[in-house]
Amino acid sequence: MSPITENTPSIRDFQNDLPLHPAARDLLAYFFDSGWVDPSKLHHQSAQLRNLIGTARETIADNLGIKNSELEVVGELGFGFQTALGGLLKDPSEKFFYSEIDRQVVHAFARSHINSGGLATSLKPSSTGLVDFQSALAQEKSSVVSWQATNREMGAIQELPKLEDNHSLFADMTASFPLNRLPEKWDSALWDPRSFAGPQGIALIGISHQSKWRNPGPELDNRRVFGSFSKPLLLATAVALENWVKSAAEDFAHLRKLNTFTRELLRSKIKGVRVVGDDQKNDPRFIALVLADSVAEEVLRKVEHAGFLIDAGSACGAGALSPSHVLTSMGFSENGNVRLTLKPDQNETVITELVERIAASA
Repeated sequence: MSPITENTPSIRDFQNDLPLHPAARDLLAYFFDSGWVDPSKLHHQSAQLRNLIGTARETIADNLGIKNSELEVVGELGFGFQTALGGLLKDPSEKFFYSEIDRQVVHAFARSHINSGGLATSLKPSSTGLVDFQSALAQEKSSVVSWQATNREMGAIQELPKLEDNHSLFADMTASFPLNRLPEKWDSALWDPRSFAGPQGIALIGISHQSKWRNPGPELDNRRVFGSFSKPLLLATAVALENWVKSAAEDFAHLRKLNTFTRELLRSKIKGVRVVGDDQKNDPRFIALVLADSVAEEVLRKVEHAGFLIDAGSACGAGALSPSHVLTSMGFSENGNVRLTLKPDQNETVITELVERIAASA
């Protein structure tokens, strides 16, 4: 996928990625100027940074709906999965439940668990992307569950599972809204700052005080999680999150109307198009569609030539155009998969032009 240029305004960008929130971007240079010192030292500059980090952590934890003492920060989303989920999958005797629409990294954990002598069950979603965890777990005495709050390809919002004490739950909150929509019983959770216009290169982990989680990495001094992270990016994350939350309710109301408009327009303008998921019970940011007898890569290139940026294939594949395991698991073709991510600054006029371009390219 070509990068956004000055010739491609953000209003025409329907890719999954969000630019850094302007409030965080404006302070980024200041954060890097002041965030290089060691906050554990006694110097005045260190004390200032220590106070900034403390305030940032409080802000982040509050908006995620967890306690400050339950928050951990790591320097990369992949390491976040390794820490949050790996800390629950330490016992091969426990069965691992996950869904076919989980991120591919979760599928990799399932394979690793099996290779270690454990059992893993992949749950198939309904035609609208919902997964029935309750029925699968009804007869299980002990298990680890990976629960994805929201699917960032097609917007399915999973029901909150109600688990017994013998079940451990990892909550994938990396595409969720609201950000604090955690089940009553959870053990570990993971958030991706990019989902709320925060920076890349940092991830947020929640570890419940009642959790069975144990550090999957090396034990070192008194740290619960081993590893470093960028302190300037943590400060930028807090600013982006605080400002994103302020307008989120209003933005999502606008996106809900825009999502409905887009789905109706796609069906009326493109013959044979299949719009994935439930029209009402979905995250309004995400729309996945399947174009009959079309090659997604060709559609993407033609639409980009007209000044629009969209996504195709899997949202978490090894390549930008990898077939979507999410849509395949829901019974859709591997071909012609296109994804749109709607954003608050977009409107019906630009949506209409985009749909017309997709129709002409399919």
